[in-house]
Formats: sequence, structure tokens, C-alpha cells
Amino acid sequence: MRRLPDLFDSRVKARSLAYLFSAGAALGLITLALPHGDAVKDLQLIVLALLAIAIAAIVWVQADRVSEWQLHVILACGTLILTLANYWTGAMSLYPILYVWTALYAFNFFDWRGAAGQMVLIAVGYAVVLIAQDPESPVVRWVLAVGTPTIVGLLILWMQSRLREEVARSEEGARELRESESRTRLVLDTAPDAFIAIDGEGTVMTWNAAAEALFGWTAAETLGNRLRDFIFPPGGREGHDARREEVVSAPEQIKVSRFEVELQRRDGSTFPAEETISRVRVGDDLLVSGFIRDISGQRRRQQEREALLREQAARAEAERVAEMVSGMQLLVDAALTHDQLDGLLGDLVTRVRGVVDADAATIYLTEEGERLVARAASGTRSTPSEAVPFGEGFAGRVAVVREAVLEQDFDPSRIRDPALGALGLRSLIGVPLVADRDVRGVLVVGAVNPRHFTAEDVGLLRLAADRVALAMEHVRLYEREHRVAVTLQRSLLPERLPNVPGFAVSARYQPAATEPGVGGDWFDVIPIPGGSIGLVMGDVAGKGLVAASMVGQLRSALRAYALEGHEPARVVEQLNRLLWTDASESRMATLVYAVVDATGAGVRWVNAGHLPPMLAIDGGTPRFLEGGRSVPLGVLPFPTFEEVSASIEPGATVVLYTDGLVERPGSHIDAGLARLVEVVGEAPDDPEALCDHVLEVLVPNGGASDDVALLALRNIPMGDRFNMEFPTQPEALASMRALLRRWLRHAGGSEQEIAEITTACGEAATNTIEHAGARAGAPFELSARLEGDEVELSVRDYGAWRAPRPGDQGRGLSLMRALMDSVEVEPGPQGTTVRLRRRLNGA
Repeated sequence: MRRLPDLFDSRVKARSLAYLFSAGAALGLITLALPHGDAVKDLQLIVLALLAIAIAAIVWVQADRVSEWQLHVILACGTLILTLANYWTGAMSLYPILYVWTALYAFNFFDWRGAAGQMVLIAVGYAVVLIAQDPESPVVRWVLAVGTPTIVGLLILWMQSRLREEVARSEEGARELRESESRTRLVLDTAPDAFIAIDGEGTVMTWNAAAEALFGWTAAETLGNRLRDFIFPPGGREGHDARREEVVSAPEQIKVSRFEVELQRRDGSTFPAEETISRVRVGDDLLVSGFIRDISGQRRRQQEREALLREQAARAEAERVAEMVSGMQLLVDAALTHDQLDGLLGDLVTRVRGVVDADAATIYLTEEGERLVARAASGTRSTPSEAVPFGEGFAGRVAVVREAVLEQDFDPSRIRDPALGALGLRSLIGVPLVADRDVRGVLVVGAVNPRHFTAEDVGLLRLAADRVALAMEHVRLYEREHRVAVTLQRSLLPERLPNVPGFAVSARYQPAATEPGVGGDWFDVIPIPGGSIGLVMGDVAGKGLVAASMVGQLRSALRAYALEGHEPARVVEQLNRLLWTDASESRMATLVYAVVDATGAGVRWVNAGHLPPMLAIDGGTPRFLEGGRSVPLGVLPFPTFEEVSASIEPGATVVLYTDGLVERPGSHIDAGLARLVEVVGEAPDDPEALCDHVLEVLVPNGGASDDVALLALRNIPMGDRFNMEFPTQPEALASMRALLRRWLRHAGGSEQEIAEITTACGEAATNTIEHAGARAGAPFELSARLEGDEVELSVRDYGAWRAPRPGDQGRGLSLMRALMDSVEVEPGPQGTTVRLRRRLNGA
């Protein structure tokens, strides 16, 4: 239940009670001063009056400290005093009227429970008096004395209840009003826009925090003063007065107005602002309130938006031009990224179609006899293979007129291209592809309805055609130069590798995929007198004819020095002197020159700034042959080249290579070398298969960015049998003897046995070369077989023996029979076979 507010505070209640006590005492004393009956006890009444006055004085003085329960007690004391006064005045006295005072006080200042308690006390007290006095009609007296104040008190209680409710409603309304005003004030104070209210004369009534922040004036400085003196520049004050008068005098239905004005801050700076003004009438007073917003940012954004629109228009135009330039750049990019004509045409036709936003495009190339053949198409399902003569069909007409041709809404049958005609094209542009004043082809693009090409499209396609023609010539020139370069490069390399008995050798060369010029990578395999084999791997700095010339000089000089029998270090020194003394220009080359012994037991090498050779051991992990490394050729006049050696086991493979095999852009050379070790370790033993495997794994599809050269020589393990062919030339005898020595050591022969068997076999081979009339180019064959401790050798030729010369009969056979256990000569129509046998003692 809602508690109603108390109408009186404790001070009012206390002093009102003091007033009743003092007033009652005064009336009692007056009645005593006036004539009265003898039944009245004057002394007792005077004492009661004085007691009432004393109580009134005390209550009056202590009014601020008297509590509610004390008021109840004091009022009860008053009732007791009135009861005694009624008793001492006698039965005919009118003193019971004074009970009304206490009753009305109780009903006026206490709630119904307190008032009821006081009425009970009055009823009991007066009943006691009536019993003691025993007057006439006591009940009537009691009813009138008690009932009268009770009825009046209940009326007062009801009226006060209503009054309290009204007061409560009033206080609630006031509270809500205060809260509403507080919220309004909070909203206005926290509003992002300045809020100002003025009266009809322009005096500031309200000035929120945002106004203080915007203008720099505080509310204390502006309230009660005229607004025009604070926020308007001198030239704008009259305009403000006019607007204010317009708002004040406007019809009642027009309550909100909006203006854009120039306002001024406290520091004198001005800014554009928007005023939203509303008129409010409060009784007879008229207030003008308004929100003020700084629109500097809004105007700036508007200006930026307008500038953006202008920029967008300019950008649209620039984009149109940029698209054309971009399209041209795409065509140039295609020319730079392709090195084959077919791939270039396929890319170009797609890009041209995108440049002019066409539905289909075809590139025709000119063949001999003035015929056009479609080589690439985009937007069609297939490329037509039928040749179009000059002058026939749309493309043929373009080739004849040598100018751009635009046709709209034409007959598709005139295209002479079923792939294009099936698309339902209604707009065509054809431009000739001209290079060196010759028509090299025709570019045709088409569009279906409702698209129609414009003169701008024609101009754009004409520019595209110029790029296409240049791109085609560029690729054709590249292909021609690349073919020439590859041919020249291969001419500088060995046509075929020599047949080295006891060894298997293979080599590969791949020109750079991105360089049309002649590269500087080269290799060589040189049979050296005495049966040794020279392995060469070099890389000349630079490209072109200068590099090719240098490769040729180095290869020829190295072969000459090697065949003279110089040691590897001496050979490399001579090559360095050759380069250093050539004063025409500075030259440099890296080189590895290795010599494998005739017996296959070891290798010696010199490294002039090149990557280290590799030795792949049969069944083991490949390793690099470090050491012997010096500066490249042509860097210093007198460098020191160190010769280093290593043993080669049967089945081992020596691998030489150039940096194009292991170097990749963005990757360290050590990673490439580690990868080479891994790949060679996985490769087959056969040098041919090894080279193919290494190139397949390490060289990217389409070729490497640099030339690649690879050379592998394997020391073939000796078995109990072998069969080898040798050319019928005296130079082959050294290689044959070296191979035979290796095999006899494998067979377990002693050094003396090896020397004697080699001599006998060499005599048989010498007779074959000297006396046998072999067919031109026919080789002779050496076979060997080990059975137990006996070796059998066969030397076979494929020609007829000439008649012996005088004085030269029989000495070769005599020597063979002296050195071998048995010698058999088996002549025949297909050639002669000499069989030699001997038992090995191994001593």
C-alpha cells in the first residue's frame, strides 16, 4: 500500500499542541475570574491551568526535538487534565466541550490509529467523571461529549486523507516534472549539437555544453544577454534579428524553420552552420529554441563528392585510355614471354579478343602463293584449316586492300570461315598484319547482335595489329637466331664421343631456353697417347660470337696441349697464358681438366674456378672432388694451378657439369649441389641413362635459364670375358694395351706375364693393322677369356692379308709363339683370327 505523505512536520505538531495547552489554560483562568457556581473548585483549577501552561512552555521550547510518541503522551496528559477539570467544575459545567480540542488535534495530526486511541482515553476519562458526579442524563452527556468530536474528527481525517492524496499526486507530478526536466537537461547537455533558447527579444535563456564547446562562451557568460552579441559576426547580426522576427511573427502552424548562416566563435573565426529553429509558447511568453550544427565537414564532403564525381568522370576517360594501353601492353607482354610462334599466336588471339571485347577472333598467316591460313582462333570451337587466297572472302579482301575493313550486318557466307560463320556474326573488323612492308597475315574479330563495332574499335584493333605483327616478327627472329645459335654451339662441341676401351662415356648439352645467342658452355673427351683419357668441362663468360670464338680457341688449344703429353696443370697454365696475352679484350673462363689413367686406377684434375667434379661410387653416395681449385682463366697473368689426384674404383663414375645444371634464380648454389648429389645417387650406372635421368630431374620443363653441359665417364668393372673393337689405326694400339693390362691384372697375372702377353697380343694387332687389307673403316676385334688359370686371346680382322714383303717374314709369329703357350692363325674369306693361349702362374 502506498504511504501518503505527512502534511505537518513534528515542529508544527509540537507547537500546535503547546498552543492548545496554553489556550485551554487561559480560558480556564478566565472562567474562574468570571462569576461561577460554588461547586467549582478554584484552587484545583488554577493548579491545573498552571500545569497546562508549564507543559505548553516546555513543548514550545523543545518543539524541534519532540518525537511522535512524546506527542501522544503529552496529548494524553492534556486529556487527563481536562478530565480533572471536568470533575472539579461540577456536573453543570461546560468543560466537556474542551474534549473537542484534544480530539480534533488527534484527528488532525495523528493517523486513525492514534486518533482512535486518544478518543478511547477521552471516553474512559469522561465516563469516570460522570460516574463520580452522577449527574442527570449521564449517557446523553457522555454521548454528546464523545460523539461530537469523534464525528468531526472522522470528517477531518477523511478530508486530510484526500488532501494527502492530492499532495502525493502533486509531489509525484513535481518529481516527474523534475525528472523530465533533468532528462531534458541531460539530453540537451549531452547533445552533439549546440542548443540555444532565447526569448522573443533575443535574450539567451538556455546554453548547453555543446554550445560552449562550439562557440567558446560559457553558459554563465551568455545567459541573460542578447544572443546577437556572441555568435554572429558584425555583418550577420541584422540578418539574425530579421530571422528572429520572422520566426516570432510566423503563423502558428509554422513552428520549425531551417537556415544556413555564417557564425563566429569566441576567437573570431567563422564557420558555416545550420540552424534548426522551433518556436515554443509558454503561457504568454514566447521562446525560440534551436539546434546549431557546424556544417564545415558537410560542405567539405560535398566539395569532395563533387570533386570525386569530376575525378570519376576523368578516371572513366582515363580508364578507357588505360584499357587500350593495357591491351597493348598485354600484347607486348605476350611477345616477350613466348619464344615459339604457335604458342604466341594462341595467346595473342585471346588477348586481342579481350582488348576490343569481341565475341570471336582469328589470326591468319600468309603462306607462299599469296594464301592465308588460319593459325589461331578464339571464341570458336576449332581453327579452320582451309587456305583462303588473297582477294577471296573477308580476310582475303583485307590482305589485298592492306587497310582496316569494317563491315556491319553483312552476309555470313562472305567470311569463307565456317567456324566464324556458324557464330552468327553481324559485325566484323579485319586489319592486315604488315611487317617490312609485306602482308604477313590478317587479324579478324567479330561480334554478334546487338553489338556493333565503332570507328574507335577499328583504331584500337589497328594498334593491336601493329603489336601483333611486331610480336610475330620478334618470335620468328628469335626462332631463327635460336636455331643458328644451337647449330653453331653444337659445331663447337664434339660430333661424337670417342670409343674408350674399358670406359663408358656420355655427354649432353642443352642451350638456354631464354637466350637466343650462342652460349659459352663446352665439353670434350680427348684420348691421350698412352691410353689415358682427358675430360674437359668449361664455361666461357658472355654470349654470342665472341664467346663462341673463345670456346673454339680453348678447345683447339687444349687438345693440342693434351696430345703433346703435358701434365694437367701445365695444360691449364698454357690456356691461361693464351687468354691473358690476347690484348684485344678482357676474357674469362672457368675450366675443369681431368685425366683418367689408362689403367682406370686414378684421376688427376685441375680446377680453374669451376664447380667441383663429382665421383659417383658404385653402390655408394656420390662425393665432390675438392681441391685443385684456383682462379678462372684470364683473371691473373701468372696464377698457380694445383694438380690433385684421387683413386677410381671399378664401377665408379666421374661427372663434370656446368652451373646451368645446379643454379636457379632465388636459390643458393649449395642447394643445387646438394640436389645434384641426391639425383646422381638415384641415377642408373650406365652413363647414357645417368645423363638422361639427371637432365630430366634437374632441368625444368621448357629448358633452363642458362646453358647446361653434362659429361659422365664410368670405369667399367672387368669380368672374366670381354670383347672390344678398335679402329685399324696405330693410335688404337695404346688403348688396346691399356685395356689388356687392366684385364690381366683382374685375371691375376704377374707383371712379367702381363708384359709378355701384352707384347704378344700387341704384335698380333700390329700385324692386323700393317698386313691385313681391311675394308675401309673396318675395325679389328680383341676378345679375351679366362678359364681357370688359362687366358685365351683372339685378335680378328675383316680383310685379306697382303703378300709379305721381302725380309719381313715370320718374325711376328715367332715372337708370339715364344711368349705364349700356343698361337693359332685361322685365315678365312671374312678375315683372319689369331688365337693366343697361356697359363698364368701369378708369380
